[in-house]
Amino acid sequence: MIPLFEVKDLSLILSGKSVLENICLTVASGEFLGVIGPNGGGKTSLLRLLLGIMRPTRGQVSWTQNSCDRQPRIGYVPQSVMVDRCYPLSAREIVQQGASGSFPFPPRAARKTASRADKLMDRFGLKEQSKTSFIHLSGGQQRRCLLARALMDAPSALFLDEPTVGVDTEGQMQIGGILKELSSEGITIILVSHDIPLITRHASRIACLDVTLHWHGKTNALDEKTVFGIYRCELERYQIRPSHFASDHVSISSKEGLE
Repeated sequence: MIPLFEVKDLSLILSGKSVLENICLTVASGEFLGVIGPNGGGKTSLLRLLLGIMRPTRGQVSWTQNSCDRQPRIGYVPQSVMVDRCYPLSAREIVQQGASGSFPFPPRAARKTASRADKLMDRFGLKEQSKTSFIHLSGGQQRRCLLARALMDAPSALFLDEPTVGVDTEGQMQIGGILKELSSEGITIILVSHDIPLITRHASRIACLDVTLHWHGKTNALDEKTVFGIYRCELERYQIRPSHFASDHVSISSKEGLE
């Protein structure tokens, strides 16, 4: 498979604290990579470094250039979006903001972006909420709306940071199904999540991150010992069951739900 990007010896120090140390990672075009690890393990910082939002203290991220000598288009769904209760935009207007160029658009461009926005919203089950104010959408609807926005420019890669936080079980299943479908269409997916069942059900490879890259490999090779090792006592906070791992020699007892 063709590499999409390569990370070499990536390190990040913030306020004198080591956030990431010597990360080496190669992600292939079309791959579905899940990133798991405890709070403060550097997962969000890694995404920001890959996106160029932050600069590393040491190391580099090398992207494969396309035929136009440009980096691939990347869609990004952040962990949280702060929205004022008086925010006036509708769901469709939020989705349209994902298109390149200024907003509002000239008439011809506006028709084109509106058409794509409608198609994405219909695909993600938001057709009836097109004119609904974004702040009046449910948590799951808002997440799907932001996902549609990230896809407006038809990116070849999609980065998501905790897309199921605050979403009910049905919404989590919908988002997981959408991501699996997008992956089957050849879009590279980089998913950061504490939802271990979501990761193990859909990702083709998993990276276990806690400042350093503790483990990286195919999903079916991930075992309970590895997960326990990286999460330690924090594991009981996350959704996890023995059936999600290749090995079933160790019994896991854990609390339900995400905090």
